[in-house]
Amino acid sequence: MKPSTLAMALLTLTPAASAMPNLTIATTTNSRDFPLNSEQPLVIPLTKDSYTLTVTGLTGDCRAPEEQQVKFNTPVSLNCDAATVLPLKIRFSGDYAFQYDAKAFTLTFVRQPKNSAQTEFKRPVPNVSCEVYAGGEVTLNLGDTFSDGTRLRETFSGQVITVRQSQVRLTPSADSGGLVLLEPVTPTSHDFNYRNANIYFVMVDRFNNGDPENDHSYGRHKDGEQEIGTFHGGDLKGVIDKLDYIQSLGTDALWLSPVVEQVHGFVGGGDKGAFPFYAYHGYWTRDFTKLDANFGVDDDLKALVEQAHQRGMKVLLDAVVNHAGYATLADLQLDGIKVVDPARLPPKWSDWAPAAGQNWHSFHQNIDYQSPNWKNWWGGDWVRAGLPGYPQPGSSDISMTLAGLPDFRTESRQHVTPPPWLLNNPGTRVVARDGYDVSDYLIEWQSDWVRRFGIDGFRVDTVKHVEGEVWQRLKQQASEKLSQWRSERGEQGLPFWMMGEVWGHTAYRSPYFDDGFDALINFDLQKRMDNGAACLSQMADTYSSYAKTLAEQPDFNPVSYMSSHDTELFFGRFNSLEMQRNAANALLLTPGAIQVYYGDEVARQVGPYGDDFHQGTRSDMLWQLDSQREALLRHWQHLGQFRQRHPAVGAGKHHVIPNRNAYVFSRILADDKIVAAYVGRPPAE
Repeated sequence: MKPSTLAMALLTLTPAASAMPNLTIATTTNSRDFPLNSEQPLVIPLTKDSYTLTVTGLTGDCRAPEEQQVKFNTPVSLNCDAATVLPLKIRFSGDYAFQYDAKAFTLTFVRQPKNSAQTEFKRPVPNVSCEVYAGGEVTLNLGDTFSDGTRLRETFSGQVITVRQSQVRLTPSADSGGLVLLEPVTPTSHDFNYRNANIYFVMVDRFNNGDPENDHSYGRHKDGEQEIGTFHGGDLKGVIDKLDYIQSLGTDALWLSPVVEQVHGFVGGGDKGAFPFYAYHGYWTRDFTKLDANFGVDDDLKALVEQAHQRGMKVLLDAVVNHAGYATLADLQLDGIKVVDPARLPPKWSDWAPAAGQNWHSFHQNIDYQSPNWKNWWGGDWVRAGLPGYPQPGSSDISMTLAGLPDFRTESRQHVTPPPWLLNNPGTRVVARDGYDVSDYLIEWQSDWVRRFGIDGFRVDTVKHVEGEVWQRLKQQASEKLSQWRSERGEQGLPFWMMGEVWGHTAYRSPYFDDGFDALINFDLQKRMDNGAACLSQMADTYSSYAKTLAEQPDFNPVSYMSSHDTELFFGRFNSLEMQRNAANALLLTPGAIQVYYGDEVARQVGPYGDDFHQGTRSDMLWQLDSQREALLRHWQHLGQFRQRHPAVGAGKHHVIPNRNAYVFSRILADDKIVAAYVGRPPAE
């Protein structure tokens, strides 16, 4: 078929009833997706924990009973056209198999011989129905979006075209993945809208090392091997050095992983204790009031906020209120908590390393977990923990401990005083307050960062594990602190913004929005990205659904992502630069706010992880790019800047425009209008 003004043909593929069955295995803090294949079992390692299994992607005629239990060697029935959700408790760490039967629509759970697990799970590209672009010029119907005579620019190719009889003719860019983006030649400027926010998430330690002098603060060590769980040297100066790069992606807000002082020492990494695991990620806090020396000093954070603001970018800090960090040898020695037998330890306890026959979990053998001296650590008035004199963890979201971390008693109204070791911590801003309970201190400590540095908002960790009234008070106090900071400088701006992480939450307005949250992270989109990257028109129902909910709920905003530190890297699913480019199209055109995980834009690869897969999602940022990744980066930049110019992309009314053999839609917000068109994939793709 020769190219013409509609030089496309629709290639109709008829997927099997179970085109892309998918198994999600989640704990309360992380999850991972796996493709299911009826030809061979899915074999994976599972540690002792409670899991939720979710099977999706089945179509056909099947329905599972409402209540089922997962038992060894017993098939469980699956749902078609709906998710199947099953609880699973693993009592012994090891390798387990999931056998999927595509004819019977069942899943069977099997215990495997030791060390039989697969290590790589590369997915096949989904076999979905999709438009196919045959090349040449195309004609697109724009409906009544733009009046005749309007001059439009296509973002990727730079072509300038004129609307005639509600149509335009142009040749799509060969490198855009079949995407056409149209905007007025002279777009008007528009105020920033958080509903359209493009948020760039940086894990500070793994991003860029701006000051090698602080790489080994507090006596932290490298392990000399794969460095899975050690500090790699990234810091705030390194982020400052890359602000122009971050801005070039069309970034509206920079989300930093927690930068407060972390526990100084290590714990054992993975189920086997194969590596030392430090708090490089920032979620194991020692002192909430000061910066961790590995990340920099106050002047670094001040400079980062100032320079980000100069570039028009907001700065979001990661606020952790639910828990503190573990007790490590280094901290127990520094703080004089007499629960350790020093006889078998080096003079600096942080120098301990496993001897022959030991692993990195073996440091526990030097600690007396039954000692009454644990009262001198956080103390039972502050946290729940399995220690003498401490309240025991419960089973509810509020009272449970996540990954064994000490759980703050945020629900307690008892007046407390910070422990002496914290009051005496060098450089701390912690002071004892009359009449304060646990949550009063935590809210003060978090909001003080806003008061001192003009932080624009928080990404809040583990929302469902803390009472809603605590979040309401945090929002109120942080808002007041930001107003004070701005008032002193004669500045104005948008209200303090709070984005929450409610594990497993999808794109709907839940009661969490009544607890001070302006947005919640949307765990739904990542599961839809496979089909969307294979063919953008597969996102049609998702886009319409999200946009409809946004229109109906003015105080609702999802923050969607394709990769994260607690789930997966999208690039690790297919290891395809082409799919990574197409996933950018699907993500950055999603209604609502979106989050880009550092390195998505250059196809950052999964790093070493031992037997803890999620460590691989925190690999070092990729700065040396080959020509293919340079091209991928340029694509993300074009797309991100287009989204930034047009708040209608995330916040506007979504309208599908009928076209022959193309998926075309407009987004309109007041006087801001754009049209996006997907003309299909080349036959070679």
